[in-house]
Formats: sequence, structure tokens, C-alpha cells
Amino acid sequence: MTQRPGSMAALLAILIVCAIPGESFSQQGREAAHFSATVGYSSSVFCYLDRENSQAAARLWVNLVMRGKNGAAETRVFQNQAELEHELQAGKLDLVVLLPNEYLSLRNRTLLEPLYLSKRTNELYDALLLITRNDSGITAMHQLKGKNLIHPRGAANSVHRLWLETLTLRQGVREPKRYFSSMKEVITASQALMPVFFKRADACIISRNSFNVMAELNPQLKKQMRIIEETAPMATGVICIRRSCDQRQREQLKDILETLDRSVEGKQLLTLFRMSGLIPYQPSFLESSVAFLKKYYSLKNGAQRGGT
Repeated sequence: MTQRPGSMAALLAILIVCAIPGESFSQQGREAAHFSATVGYSSSVFCYLDRENSQAAARLWVNLVMRGKNGAAETRVFQNQAELEHELQAGKLDLVVLLPNEYLSLRNRTLLEPLYLSKRTNELYDALLLITRNDSGITAMHQLKGKNLIHPRGAANSVHRLWLETLTLRQGVREPKRYFSSMKEVITASQALMPVFFKRADACIISRNSFNVMAELNPQLKKQMRIIEETAPMATGVICIRRSCDQRQREQLKDILETLDRSVEGKQLLTLFRMSGLIPYQPSFLESSVAFLKKYYSLKNGAQRGGT
């Protein structure tokens, strides 16, 4: 499976879920554990993975990676951001894994301290592409009105959905489903791109990294496909810690994340999810995500005022 935005964050969620042995906060577990934590992650970070198989494989390798580390964790998966924020406000989450746009959209980001951003194939950023065939005659977004589109599965606040809404808002239509004749959700990049390649769909959305990987394997893709829209490169995952965590717990959690690539087992785990590691957070790394959201909300608010 080719790498897609969010999959790095998904692995991080799995790592934290699995890396700390034990999954409940029983009194016995608390007493035996060297430390404990509650980890929350957005369901959006899993939208590009086969969740059950990925978690099972990750759990196997993490058990080897974390041998000798004595800890306990409770994990929470949040289907919507409001619920995650409520638990965060109540001080019930110690570590949070989410998409950059979700982090930036939090009403009270001061409760969290970003620690790391995801990195894959030594790249911090990825972009989204809107792709058609060269011979389709479609060279611009306005020509896709009434056509069919294939796009990645994802929650309402996932980046590709916000971008898709941005594209249709620029055409004067608030809801993408009113712009296209049909919209189909898929899991993998190949499931999105290949129907367009074989002329069974008009357009698709996939990531730049995914397209590059597939085009390297099949050079015909670059020759026969046309990129008609592209986002600025953006970060793909953010790992945050609760600011009020005590120092000991903070150090334990950071140690888990920092040492993943320092053992054979850890490297195998990273390879399993086609990741190269983490990079310490810097505010400048999210500048393109901030600009993306500003543009989106500007268009959306304008459409609401205009009654589009």
C-alpha cells in the first residue's frame, strides 16, 4: 500500500497504543506499572489503513521493541473533535495524535504541547493532487462539473475533504456532492488512480507521494495522467502531550517516541508502515497548513454570507 497523508500519524497512534504494555488502568496495573498514560487519537489518522491488520502487526513488533519497558496505558479513539476536546479540557488525555488541521482547529490549543511531526521517506511534507487523464480534455476544475470523482476515505475534517470543498467553493458550489455526478470513497491510492487511468472514472484525489511511488513503478502514469490542481506541501501528522503532564511522565513518553529507530525491532516496525521517523516540532512546519485553513474558512464564510 502506498503511503498517504495521515498514515504516519496512524502508526504513531498504534505505537503509543501498543508500546506501553497493558491497556487498562486497574489498580493492580497502576501499582505494577513504571508509569501510566491515557492516549487519545483522532479516528482520522486511521482512514488510510486496514486498521485491524495494521494494529495486530504493530502490536507484534512493539512488544519486541518495548521489551523491558514497564508501563500501562489506556487508549481512546475519538470519532469527532468535540469529544476529544471535551476529554482534553477535563485533563483526561496525556498524549494526543491527530492531523495538523485538527490540531490547528482546536478551540484551546494551549492545553497541548506539540512534540513531533511525522516524517516518511525522509520527507516531512506531502501534497494532494487532483488528477485526470491527458486525453480526457479536462484541464481545469470547472470542467469536472457533472463528472465523477474518486477520493480517499476520511472523516469530514480530513484534509482532502476540506480541500475538495475549497475547490468547489471556488466554483461557487458549497457542497461537493452537488458539483459532481458521483463521488466514490476508496482506501488506497491505487484504488483511486487506476480507474482514472483505465477510463472508468473522470478524476481522483491522491497524495503527491503516492503518485510518485506508483509512477516510478509504472512510468505510463506520468505520461497519461494530468495534474490539474495541487495543494501546497503540508505536514501529515502531529503528536502532542498535555502541557500539565508531570515531568516524569513526559520523559517516559518522549523516550518511547525518540528511540523507535534505535533497534532492529524498531526499524522493522517503522518499515512495516513505510515511515522513516519523527522530527521535533517547530511552528514553521505548520505554516502551509495554517494558510490552507485560512483560505478554506475564508471561502466557506463568504459562501455562507452569500447563501451559495
